[in-house]
Amino acid sequence: MTNLVDQFLPSPHFREKHTITIAAPAPAVWAACRRLDPRDIRLARPLFAARDGIARLRHGHGQRDMPTPGAMTRLAEERHREIVEGLVGQWWKFGVPGGHQVTSAEEFRDFHQPGYAKATLSLLLEEAADGRTRLTTETRVRCLDDSSRRVMARYWLLIRPFSGFVRRLMLAAIRRRALTEAAAAPSPPPPRRLSCPRPTCRRSGPDGSSRWPG
Repeated sequence: MTNLVDQFLPSPHFREKHTITIAAPAPAVWAACRRLDPRDIRLARPLFAARDGIARLRHGHGQRDMPTPGAMTRLAEERHREIVEGLVGQWWKFGVPGGHQVTSAEEFRDFHQPGYAKATLSLLLEEAADGRTRLTTETRVRCLDDSSRRVMARYWLLIRPFSGFVRRLMLAAIRRRALTEAAAAPSPPPPRRLSCPRPTCRRSGPDGSSRWPG
């Protein structure tokens, strides 16, 4: 089956995947994905603050094109299966002024300005054994010219370990939320017991023979 993310970045120059199996059904995991908040990944705050500080020193303002939850545009989703978000940027420049922001899937597809790169962050849910759900997060990046690809390659080597750390924190946060969702879900009602009609008693006649009551 083709995933939704393939409609937006089928041939990325850079990609990274992380997977976790959660002891909760897909609806609970889906709800947790939808409610994920940047505040859920507190341990990543020092990394975001460091990038923000570099941007302020270089450009006088914080980083505005960070590929993090809550900062990206929702491109597509398939209920209980996949969410895809995206953005464009020049992340290797640490928040250069005049960045471009896309606000829709159509804008994302149609953006081809040299000097930039496109990125997607997707969450894919798959059924696992014993009612569990396998959740995969994948980051994809495609550069829009050779020059941006070369500089992105150097930047990728620098930030990939930190990006992976953030993604793992994100998956852990989703698991916590999903387990809470699953625990709060109402239990299914017990199966209804079907009552059988009472057997009809038979009475013996004067001669000892059996007869149905009349």
